[in-house]
Amino acid sequence: MSDTPVKSDVRFIELTQQTEDCGLGHACSFCPGEQSCRLDKAHHDKHLVERRLDSIDWVLLVMANKGGVGKSTVSANLSVALAKQGYRVGLADADIHGPNAPRIFGLHNERVKVAASGIPTPRFSVSEGGPGVQVGSLGFFLAEADTPVVWRDAYKHDYIHHMVGSFDWGELDFLVVDMPPGTGNELITLTDMLEGSNVRGILVSSADAIALQDTLKAARFCKERGVPLLGLVENYAGTICPHCGGEFEMFPRAKEIEAFEASEIETLIRVPFAADIANGASQGAPAASVDGSPIAELFDQLAAKCRQAVVETSAEEFQQQLSGVLSHIDDLDEADEPLQEAVKALLEQEQQRLSK
Repeated sequence: MSDTPVKSDVRFIELTQQTEDCGLGHACSFCPGEQSCRLDKAHHDKHLVERRLDSIDWVLLVMANKGGVGKSTVSANLSVALAKQGYRVGLADADIHGPNAPRIFGLHNERVKVAASGIPTPRFSVSEGGPGVQVGSLGFFLAEADTPVVWRDAYKHDYIHHMVGSFDWGELDFLVVDMPPGTGNELITLTDMLEGSNVRGILVSSADAIALQDTLKAARFCKERGVPLLGLVENYAGTICPHCGGEFEMFPRAKEIEAFEASEIETLIRVPFAADIANGASQGAPAASVDGSPIAELFDQLAAKCRQAVVETSAEEFQQQLSGVLSHIDDLDEADEPLQEAVKALLEQEQQRLSK
């Protein structure tokens, strides 16, 4: 009989240890103590993703169903444009088989090691003293630039969780995600993970009929999954001659663009095929980082539209919350009538301000 309380206490201690979180900023699979650890690993990994997302205000998914339309270019330049405007920005490279972000940002010689706080995110400096862009990519783990990543879906599923949960993003205003082509495992896993978060999609396509048709599939995916779209970036929209500065259409704008207009998906910007963009990517300095250039001005416009959209969305959501509060003001105790009227007046004033 005397042994029973002791066994119960030991069992209670074990259960307590299993449900506690270790506080490390990386997934259990990176931990040298994984085999001997008695904590709840699934709980830790899930909590880690939730904790990272709690510190990120907005997630922007840059996507298309078609490869080669410029998602990485748009992701990098948009990130730089947002950082130039003073926002805390991270770029998550979700393209497992073609992780190009390190090269585009001139960080291809960087290699990272897992630390207690998570996987470090090398930083691209936009301006002296500015926040810059934090970059997370599988490319930082590859021994050589031409090392192929040959993974089945189970590994891809894990990487997408690591990309959000194990990289040390810190506090961010925007996390821009450079998605791979298609509507497969990576996108499904990420949208599952982001349910309940502030997430918006940005479509990228060239102006030709095949690319636009494929990008409509990504638009339909977003509609079916409840991911609001900010709009479409039309890439390779005209070509600027590097010699005379004249413009001509490389891909004439196909009639499929009408399907986007019919779905109320607006064109955010039209990006020309320009040498500045290609040179910036190959030299590790996205074109948007050059102040005053035509390309930088375009991406500044895109960043401003993203900012405007999320601010308007936040105001609309706050208005809805205010309406809910106002509907319950009358439920306060009659003895608090002066306070009731004062609170109601303040809330109505704020509601009117937001509606302007």
